[in-house]
Amino acid sequence: MTAINPIEKKVTAIEKSLIILSIFSMEKPSLSLKEICDQVGFNASTTYRILHTLSEYGYIIRTADKNYCIGTTPLSLSAIYQKTNQLTQISPVVDHIRDMSNETSSFFIQQDNDRICLYRAHSRDMIRHNIDVGTQLELNRGASGRVILAYGRRLQDKAGFFKNIRDKGYYLSVNEHNAALFAVSKPILSESGQLIGALTISGPISRFNEERKQFFLDLLTEQIGQVKIL
Repeated sequence: MTAINPIEKKVTAIEKSLIILSIFSMEKPSLSLKEICDQVGFNASTTYRILHTLSEYGYIIRTADKNYCIGTTPLSLSAIYQKTNQLTQISPVVDHIRDMSNETSSFFIQQDNDRICLYRAHSRDMIRHNIDVGTQLELNRGASGRVILAYGRRLQDKAGFFKNIRDKGYYLSVNEHNAALFAVSKPILSESGQLIGALTISGPISRFNEERKQFFLDLLTEQIGQVKIL
């Protein structure tokens, strides 16, 4: 029987660790050992050993009820990611847009086939569009998703839906996947023209009209102009 190279063993263990980390979500932030085993398909002893190692390095925390949840190390790595990519300047922009519009303001980035909410400032109104920072959503839905596609994977489209988004410079979502909500989104581009993410204003359709639409677009344009990313 062919012996397994020690490096291959290490890579396999890393891959299993990443698979385990990837199953935690905003909808299911805490999981039992059995739930983890069922989802990843590893036996209990292997899963427990990996969880123990992840706990030692702060990637996983074991809670009082003996379930597992994400630890603090990913938070530190996220802060490094945001600083390295000059994204920390976007957070005050998101807050300012919320304050000026009294609607929910968000910034989304792409990750694989999804979009992730990196920054979010909820409207102070009781009626508002609620999702949390870190929420992972489909890429091919919603205003921010369409903008990310138009300026990313579909950038080379010479005609059609995504070319029209670029021609307008924004995407407005009204009565698409939620009839009660509107969302308007514009891209944030680097100084070299690369897509950074999508800046979005969203809220209840009852507070949306053509006058408000223009106000939102002007506000997004003004604030995007404050972001300088190389």
